[in-house]
Amino acid sequence: MPVPDRIAQGRTVVLPPMAGDVNAVRFEPNAEWLREAPPEQQQTAMWRWFATRYDDPKFATPHDDAGDYLYTDGGPYLADRVLHEQFDGVVPEPVIDELVHDIQDEVGNEWALKTVDKFGG
Repeated sequence: MPVPDRIAQGRTVVLPPMAGDVNAVRFEPNAEWLREAPPEQQQTAMWRWFATRYDDPKFATPHDDAGDYLYTDGGPYLADRVLHEQFDGVVPEPVIDELVHDIQDEVGNEWALKTVDKFGG
């Protein structure tokens, strides 16, 4: 998905070990590190957190004959709401808003819950 490229303006942003376990099935950033990280790393960490929990409904959600998504998991989950609920008070609002804008431009605001199978994938 192109969102990470937009966040980093085409560059790869590597999170340091103190950011959290980036290989975890559900990435959970270290809040103390996140609070002090540069905005580019904050957005990368927030995107990683979001992307390990939510999927583009185009790829993850069945639809009816009219093309409307059939959310079977309580969705749609709104990127702007989810990210602000999770990161307000830790990351400055303009940094969150910029990430939300990039996500909405690429995919939209409605997302499906990502399922994790018993094998962690």
